[in-house]
Amino acid sequence: MNSVQYLLSIETRGIKLGLQRTHELMAVCGNPQSDLPSIQVAGTNGKGSVSAILANIFKTSNYKTGLFTSPHLVKVNERIRINGNTISDEDIDVFIRTFKKQIEKTGATFFETITAMAFWYFKKENVDIAILETGLGGRLDSVSVCEPLATVITPISLDHVEILGDTLSEIAFEKAGILKYNIPCISAKQKNEAKEILMNEGRKIGAPIHFVADKTPSEYKVNIPGLNQQENAHLAVSTLKFINNFYIPQSSLKKGLNTVQWFGRNQQIREDPHIVFDVAHNVESIQSFLEYYSSLGITGKSILIIALQARKHIKPLVSTFQKVFNHIICTEAPGHNPMDGHVLRAFFNKINQTEIISNPEEAIQHGIENISLGDGMAIIGSHCLGPAVSKVFKISFDKY
Repeated sequence: MNSVQYLLSIETRGIKLGLQRTHELMAVCGNPQSDLPSIQVAGTNGKGSVSAILANIFKTSNYKTGLFTSPHLVKVNERIRINGNTISDEDIDVFIRTFKKQIEKTGATFFETITAMAFWYFKKENVDIAILETGLGGRLDSVSVCEPLATVITPISLDHVEILGDTLSEIAFEKAGILKYNIPCISAKQKNEAKEILMNEGRKIGAPIHFVADKTPSEYKVNIPGLNQQENAHLAVSTLKFINNFYIPQSSLKKGLNTVQWFGRNQQIREDPHIVFDVAHNVESIQSFLEYYSSLGITGKSILIIALQARKHIKPLVSTFQKVFNHIICTEAPGHNPMDGHVLRAFFNKINQTEIISNPEEAIQHGIENISLGDGMAIIGSHCLGPAVSKVFKISFDKY
């Protein structure tokens, strides 16, 4: 078993929230988080996009920039990047060979291990700054061992309720766990319930919270399509005002926004017929995607390929799905706990408008065969659709 395979094999340890194992692993790695300039990003939707936008702005300003995100689309290496380039298999191998005993001794999970690896790699490569996307929640997430220059919170909504809590207040409390004494937090506009929790926790901890203004400045054009991405860009740009010791020229800021890429977010695979891939997997993110897709002005028919994890819910969106798409193909992405195609199909009440093709590659291929010029197709619902998209369309998600 090589090191990448070993890393993937410990995914079976599942999710174990808590920071003790991470602290133990970090200590063995020399505590690379201690003097690593970083920005930590948490939230429900948009945290990956905000992280990618920030990283690209620093990169275009000639700073060596680390980016840690999750999950990956095809290869685990995608989670750890410097200036857009993924960590090599060789570097993964060095880390695993060096620290495997401690990984086993602590019983560290996959995410705890790869978080430690990201810090170790960024420190080894002497990055100027690291942008760190929180994996799940914040309070007990491994990334929260960082010592950031600023924290960022994107819009908070209901997701991962089985782990984080089933109310907005409970989830906001978990996200507020990234707040740190005297470290500025820049937050997107939040629903009142979430905002109140963030403000209360900020006061308790002594973390100043700055909520961005409602209006998105029109002068910031971001290369990721969709209205919500304009809001993500606004949040990223607002964050830069609180980061000292880095010089971001206006020209580099604009270039960073204009050239950023973030795979699987309103990603155009083909132009005509229009094929779009998006990893939206909760009600809010899917709603944003549907608004984007509806804005494309597709004149012909539209086909939807959708796969979800078993715990996801799309009932509030069913009528919109059935209005926007003429035909819906329910498939099953690989990965942990996928929703059975028959369960997914049962959400839709127009059975003659839907079908089940369990294999995602076959589902996508079938969709392609049934669209023509002027038509559209959307592939959504899970990062785990990445391998099928990559294989069918012969595209890579390696290099930004």
